[in-house]
Amino acid sequence: MSDEGTVIRPEHIFKKFIWRNSMEVGDSMEKFTTWTIGGVAAIVGLIISNLDSVAKIVSPEGVKAAILLFTGSLISGAMSKQFGMAVASGVSTLRKTEELLNTQAGQQLMDNMTTSPRDLVKEMSEPWLWPLSTAMRRSGIAGLTDYVSADKRLVKLFCMQLYFNVAHGLLAVVALITMGLSISNTTPDARESPQPLPTTSSPNQSIRWLS
Repeated sequence: MSDEGTVIRPEHIFKKFIWRNSMEVGDSMEKFTTWTIGGVAAIVGLIISNLDSVAKIVSPEGVKAAILLFTGSLISGAMSKQFGMAVASGVSTLRKTEELLNTQAGQQLMDNMTTSPRDLVKEMSEPWLWPLSTAMRRSGIAGLTDYVSADKRLVKLFCMQLYFNVAHGLLAVVALITMGLSISNTTPDARESPQPLPTTSSPNQSIRWLS
């Protein structure tokens, strides 16, 4: 059912309250991801700068796999941080807009508007370049027909932030486990020193030893 032309219902207010309070953890998650990205980047830099020493105790395949996993962890962490910033900015914008509209000045502003809501959405999307203009127009029209569409979109972004954050941590843990399992049992000196060739005893030596 379309909400266009109707007043906001108590169900809308309740949904907004629950969703926005649930997304508040995204801010803390985004800050924590900043620290974990720095830690993973430091580990990768340490491995690369000491690659010769690491290669003496870890197999080459293990080093390659670990670096690839750490790279995937960094990419996932960066994506999670970007989604987290988008969620925090979106929630802040919605709250500031609602605070303005709930004031007397905001109500007077809405009453004095002569442009229809759909035309206003089109005018607001015009300065944006394509494809952002199309996305802004569709988002505005969706907000006219569904008063909680913006919050639904932010919830989806929060889910993406959570998924990428989990991938960020799991890939880093798997990379460390891969390096640990790739550690060779032999010492570097044993691997580097050439093994002596087996010698064969002559028949005369065997006879003398038996006698």
